[in-house]
This record gives sequence, C-alpha cells and structure tokens, in this order.
Amino acid sequence: MTNEEFVETANPHSWFLVADDLHYQAKILMQNFGTRTLTRRDLTTGDSISWDNSNRAVFLLASFALENAIKAFLVYDHPGWISNGTLSKHLKTHSLTKLSKMSNLVPYKQRSQAILKIFEDGNESWARYPCSLKKDFTREPLILDHELWCGYLWLMKAYGKKLINLLSKRWDGPHGFSGHYNIDGTFLDNHINHAKD
Repeated sequence: MTNEEFVETANPHSWFLVADDLHYQAKILMQNFGTRTLTRRDLTTGDSISWDNSNRAVFLLASFALENAIKAFLVYDHPGWISNGTLSKHLKTHSLTKLSKMSNLVPYKQRSQAILKIFEDGNESWARYPCSLKKDFTREPLILDHELWCGYLWLMKAYGKKLINLLSKRWDGPHGFSGHYNIDGTFLDNHINHAKD
C-alpha cells in the first residue's frame, strides 16, 4: 500500500463510515435488550447482581462508535495525522475524553465529557475484558440504562450531523488527496436525501 492509498483508507469519511457501522450494530443489539439476563450471586452474602447478557457488547460497540466518530473529526482537523503511511501517536489512544479534548470540531465538547467518561471507563476495563490490569481499577459491569443510552444516541446524532456537514465540503489531505462526499441516506441517525424531485 502506498502513502496515497493509506490516506484514502484513513481519511475522515472512512472513520465516519466505521462509526456508523458500529453504531448500527449497537442499535440492533439494543432492540433485544432485556431478553437474556445474566445473574451473579454471592453465596456468602446472598447478594446478587443482574444485567442483560448483551450489555457488554452494546457498551463496547457504542464505545468504539464514539471513538471512530471523534477520530473522524481529528483527521479532518489534522490531515497530517494520517501521513507517511502511519497514524499519528495522537490517534493511538482509546481515551474518548482525551481524543475529544484534542478536537477543535467536535460538537458539545464540554457537555459530552460525562458520557464519554462512562464509555471510556467501561472500554478500559469490564466492557472489553473480565478485569482491568490491576485489581484497584477492576469494576463491576455498568448497567446500560435508558438515560445513558439516550445520552449516547443524542451525542452520536450530533456527531453525525456535524460530520455530514464537514464531509460535504472539500477536504485536503496529505499526499495530494482531496475530496468531498455527497451523503444520502441515514448515517448516525441523521436522514439525508439530496435527490431532486
């Protein structure tokens, strides 16, 4: 793969499309939320905790959808971060709050920090692995409730609306790559139809 081909693969539109794919899969899993339950009982105390069996997968997909959307903003804002056939060190983190703070384009930067932090914490521990790297950072799974899910949907729709607007304009990337995208259909819960009557 040449540097030019790498830019074509790593441009903001590509990050946007992956975010949309992951978001769509998270929504499909959420349609079955509540149909399968996993319960853990402490035989000593009798205490138990229950959660939906798809909780972890939905949480993880949503976390990665957020990450890809934010990275679309970052690559749009910093084209050099995908130059010379490699991703910049700035893009090699899963920290949603850190990524968001690096962007000059991401909408609702301050309002979204609480939502991003919840997904970031799950992504770094219980949503991806059975435990964290150390016992002090290991947490019980967070139950994805209606309020958090609605916050996630609100944020992804806002990200999608802004990205669709940005991607419709000319973007100049490294190695001579440039382009703009005419987006029709539904992406990140935004319905766009540019068809003429």
